[in-house]
Amino acid sequence: MLPYLLLIVISSVTSELCPYVYDNQSYTRTSILTIKGLPTNLVVNPHTNDLLFTLIDLESLQNDEVQTKMDQYILRNGEPIKIDNVNGQDAAVDINYNKVYIASDDGLNVLNKTNKANFVSLKDEDIVQIYKPRNKDEIYAVIYPENEVYIINLKRNEKKKVDYVPCAYIIAVDEEDNIYYECDSKYVKVLLKDFQEPIEFVGIAKNTARAITVDSNNRVILATNDGLYQLRPDSVIPKKLMQLDFIPAGIAFNEDDLYISTNSIIYKYSQTECE
Repeated sequence: MLPYLLLIVISSVTSELCPYVYDNQSYTRTSILTIKGLPTNLVVNPHTNDLLFTLIDLESLQNDEVQTKMDQYILRNGEPIKIDNVNGQDAAVDINYNKVYIASDDGLNVLNKTNKANFVSLKDEDIVQIYKPRNKDEIYAVIYPENEVYIINLKRNEKKKVDYVPCAYIIAVDEEDNIYYECDSKYVKVLLKDFQEPIEFVGIAKNTARAITVDSNNRVILATNDGLYQLRPDSVIPKKLMQLDFIPAGIAFNEDDLYISTNSIIYKYSQTECE
């Protein structure tokens, strides 16, 4: 009888320590940063474990008469470091070459060893989103004001407009070059490689998608008002992986660790203490 009781006690303790469930796995949750504003556009550099994010000033966001104020940050060893020589709006990591790219209102930049942004391409372009696929020397860039999507060839320093994606407010690209995005319709769609007509996912409420990324297993993960979903190119029905009790603003993965941001907070979800 004792082993059975011990099993119940261990299970009870684990459920108290790890009450958060993602993809049927138990997780702990820790607040790793509290900061004034809305941290979004999360991305992790796995070489350094740095977490990059864009901080949006909420007062300027809610004022239609002024330009929204945004700053780019690095969260390193629990300390936020502002990239203060550029008006950063998003970041992307080239994992193969250990490079960090910064999208700004005046082109594409790369982060140097002193945490400064050096200009590399697209002078005078207002880039609001970037996404770097793992398997190609290309960056997908969303350029304001039309929010059109371009592919930037990093070796040739050339840009090419992506056909059949009218605009994007969030964007991710899987290893098969399928493009997942949200545009003016406020519904999430996927444009399959070599196709012309995008496919709309069902079951996701209009205007509730907040962030999208691709995890280390090439799974496309969407963060919405009510939770996290896996999007697949062969199904219009998303698979729900996690329920959330807050509205997310950003999402990123570093192996098994999961980062989700919301107003003034960045959370880290981990399995370490749950195994």
